[in-house]
Amino acid sequence: MYSLIKPDEPFKRKPGQLLVYLGGQCRGRDWRMDAYAQFERQPVAFITPRRESFIDPELDPAGHARQVAWEREAIEQSHICLFWLGEGLNNQAARVEIGYALGLKKPVLLGAQPGFMGVEHLTGFSGLVAARSLDGLFSRFGSVLAEGAIKAE
Repeated sequence: MYSLIKPDEPFKRKPGQLLVYLGGQCRGRDWRMDAYAQFERQPVAFITPRRESFIDPELDPAGHARQVAWEREAIEQSHICLFWLGEGLNNQAARVEIGYALGLKKPVLLGAQPGFMGVEHLTGFSGLVAARSLDGLFSRFGSVLAEGAIKAE
């Protein structure tokens, strides 16, 4: 029942579907696949910014600008944003996206892998509580869906 919106695609959804932005870790194993599997029967349209290949802003500034513009619009169009932050100091773009989503007053659910550097700072400034596992993040999202706390316009 879910649908998937990939980079450069329009933000189309079926009536009653929530638009769910899946931001965060884009390198390594794609954690988003777990979200698709777990919520495959839910009335959601997942928006993924993950591309097959990274657009280097120094080698392709125009392509990178298009990606950033698409991601901004994706966050603006979404009903809720889920972020999974990987280990270390990666995920710099996701930190900016989280701030942007919060500035737009979007509901944000956050998860951070053990070893993510800066979770205390991020949660301290944002007021968010970070789930420490994908299961925890998905459990929170499942609760939001079950409660009907967020409605599709």
